[in-house]
Amino acid sequence: MFSIVIPLYNKEFSIQQTINSVLNQSFQNFEVLVINDGSTDNSAEIVKRIDDSRIRLINQNNQGVSAARNRGITESEFEWIAFLDGDDLWLENHLKECLEMMKSYPNEKFFSTSFKYSDNRKMYRHKRASKIFKVGNYFNESLRESLICIGTAVINKSCFQTVGLYNTNLKTGEDLDLWNRLARNYNLIKCSEVTTIYRVEAENRTTLSKDLETNYEYNLELNKYLNNDELIYFKEMIANRLYQYARNKDLYNFKKLKKKHASVSYTMVIKYSAKYIIHRAFEKAFAKNNQT
Repeated sequence: MFSIVIPLYNKEFSIQQTINSVLNQSFQNFEVLVINDGSTDNSAEIVKRIDDSRIRLINQNNQGVSAARNRGITESEFEWIAFLDGDDLWLENHLKECLEMMKSYPNEKFFSTSFKYSDNRKMYRHKRASKIFKVGNYFNESLRESLICIGTAVINKSCFQTVGLYNTNLKTGEDLDLWNRLARNYNLIKCSEVTTIYRVEAENRTTLSKDLETNYEYNLELNKYLNNDELIYFKEMIANRLYQYARNKDLYNFKKLKKKHASVSYTMVIKYSAKYIIHRAFEKAFAKNNQT
């Protein structure tokens, strides 16, 4: 039923737990494709020692996470593709909740459960009338809520024939690029149940990239987006990236990105930074209140 694609690059301290979280699912009809993208540690050896015939370890030279996921998609045997990074975790109800969404919306092809961060930071969520729902305006709602991450997505394999695979030229933002292409062609069906844990403390996490030409935000062509909701969404995304560069005192990449996207004003960046600072202050106050 499910083909689960796990890219693997130097995750020897995480990969056992990640695969265990898959094997512990309450729904058990799946295959696991672990794409070893040229790991130089003991990651692949750890996978080999896991005794389960549903696991396929596929080795390739290091080509990046997008190429690894694409390899998993193309070699998958089942109709539904689920993703999980080699350092994140599923709760045992993940695939069960995915099945519930599919039963509720049998004609749809793009699904997402919900996730939480391992440090339990507070996340904004829209109030919904039911646990499973169709997202009305993906780009508008994504401005306030993280609707999807790699570990929550389940996609019908046929969708990739329509929107294409992961863009292997991108090193950061490749997930956003795929979600946005899917959202233009398919309805996103969402489940508010948390089934995935994004492990912020895991090894080898990607930080703010200095290779600007491979960032999704840098490669956006804003003049192509005539839909106002999309345009606002992408401008806020760029403002966020500009703020992050400024916060990290990376003025070189700040200026380079600002020059590429001159229509994103300094006022927008300042407004975004103020919103971020206020948001973080509320998060800290919430956490402190929960400790008392």
